[in-house]
Amino acid sequence: MKKKVGIVCGGFSGEAAVSMKSANMIFEHIDKERFDPTLIVISPDSWYAVTPFGESLIDKNDFSYTVENKKIIPDLCFIIIHGTPGEDGKLQGYFDMIGMPYTSGGVMNTSITFNKIFTTRVLNKMGFNCASGILLESLADLDEEAVERELKMPLFVKPNEGGSSLGVSKVKTIGELKSAVELALSKGGSVLIEEFLAGREVTCGVLDTKNGPKALHITEITTRKEFFDYAAKYEYDQTEEITPAQIPAHLYEKCQRLSEQIYKLFNCKGVSRIDYKMNGEAFYVIEINTVPGMTDKSLVPQQAEAMGISKTELISMIIDATV
Repeated sequence: MKKKVGIVCGGFSGEAAVSMKSANMIFEHIDKERFDPTLIVISPDSWYAVTPFGESLIDKNDFSYTVENKKIIPDLCFIIIHGTPGEDGKLQGYFDMIGMPYTSGGVMNTSITFNKIFTTRVLNKMGFNCASGILLESLADLDEEAVERELKMPLFVKPNEGGSSLGVSKVKTIGELKSAVELALSKGGSVLIEEFLAGREVTCGVLDTKNGPKALHITEITTRKEFFDYAAKYEYDQTEEITPAQIPAHLYEKCQRLSEQIYKLFNCKGVSRIDYKMNGEAFYVIEINTVPGMTDKSLVPQQAEAMGISKTELISMIIDATV
């Protein structure tokens, strides 16, 4: 019998539109010989399943919905919400409470990695390289003299929680800092100010398999814009993504092994993607993405395809690691 898969998408953040594109790709390419997929949209206004007969509201007691007077509960959920509540542990906690299997890492994994400063502190304790940074809870906490004293220009100012580079600014002078902090605060509850990391930007997806974490091919990202911001990520004429990355073989191997190690140490599940700046022989971790994009043009499907793994096979591998 086919497993009923709820493709859970949408969310409460500015990343909802990207989540819907990822969900549509999964719905289109999922192996329908093995799985019976249904899009389930979570929004601030309502939770509903998209059925052949229209929208059906979700019963939050057991995550069920009704089709032609028949109650349906997914066998598992493919979480593809980028941002809150699918990438910060909230949805995972709810699913744990009702006993619903899901494809991503658990509460601890997602809540830590969604918080950039916590992730950096944990990585530093584990011996990984990261950018130096300062956390602000409000505009009143901004001390420009302390920033100049502790960090070197240029700087990146970003929401401490969030993704898709929403609310991120590159600051070259102290005079630009206040407006950048205000922008980041408008997108999230706290702000991280980090030193700019020089080097080449590379990223590596990692899959959960029955034989342990498996690194995919590495992508190098170059952009015509000042940095890899939201427009560069989703307006594809602004960016060149080279998969496999053209870097020396020993550094390629090093990046893949680092990615598998980080995936395992943070107890990631399903598919995750780790972003780096490569400077000489060193890799500096930028971010751990526990619910990476899965649109037709997203990085993880590109990396899998470069290894001969089709979108359908990739989706099946993620689900099979869950059940």
